[in-house]
Parts: sequence; structure tokens; C-alpha cells
Amino acid sequence: MSRADLTVLINTMDEQKVENVLALFADVELTVSRPPGSGLVMLTVKDSFETDFHLGEVLVTEARVIFRGCEGFGMVSGEAPRRALARAAADAVFRCPEPTEVHDNLMACLEQEELMRKNRLAADAALVAATKVNFDLMPGA
Repeated sequence: MSRADLTVLINTMDEQKVENVLALFADVELTVSRPPGSGLVMLTVKDSFETDFHLGEVLVTEARVIFRGCEGFGMVSGEAPRRALARAAADAVFRCPEPTEVHDNLMACLEQEELMRKNRLAADAALVAATKVNFDLMPGA
């Protein structure tokens, strides 16, 4: 699972699922090296001329944790300290070279969330597709 996928999944989880992810770490040694804190980052996008355009600042929450000597970093949009901790803890587990039970449990949880997210996106796409108008088939057009 890529870091981008991990970030998207944790950013889109509901609060109860974030708590479930954090509960996976209840019985393991996890050190918070930098507690969750708020900050601002500049959102930069490319305009139509491929030039950087600074859209504005975005509120983020970031945290750092250490799991078995591996540091994990989590940054999420908005004021979400528990979500940032979950992201950092997941990052630390995936950086850890040795296999752990937490890794397996976390992967199962994230794979389930990814399946649910794909189903939600497919349902949304079906709703949008139902509103599509094909002008070529309209009589008199």
C-alpha cells in the first residue's frame, strides 16, 4: 500500500474507524515523539500555463511516533489530532522492516476500508451517471 493510499484512507475514515486503528496499538510500545500539533502549509497548484500558483494556506495537524525504532510521520488536513496520530502510527508500522501482528491487523483494517471506499465511489459514480444526458438521442435536437 502506497503512502498516498494510506493518507487517503485515513483522511476519509469516519471517527470510529480512526479510533479502531488507534486501538490496534493499545498493547504495543508506541512512543509519541512529537505530539499532534496544528500548522499551516501553502497549497500550491499548477495553473493552465504550468506555472506554480499559491492558492492559499491549509490548516493541518501533524504528529510523529516511534514504533520499534522506526519513526512514522502523519499529516492530515484540518484540526484532527487523533487522525494525525493514527496516520503516524500506521506510517511507523509500514516503515518497520520486521513483520508484526500489528502490521497484519492494520493491513486487514485498511484493506476493508479501501473496499468500502471503492464501493462508496462506485455508488456515487452510478448516481452521477444516472444524470448524464445524451443530446444525440434527444428528439428534435
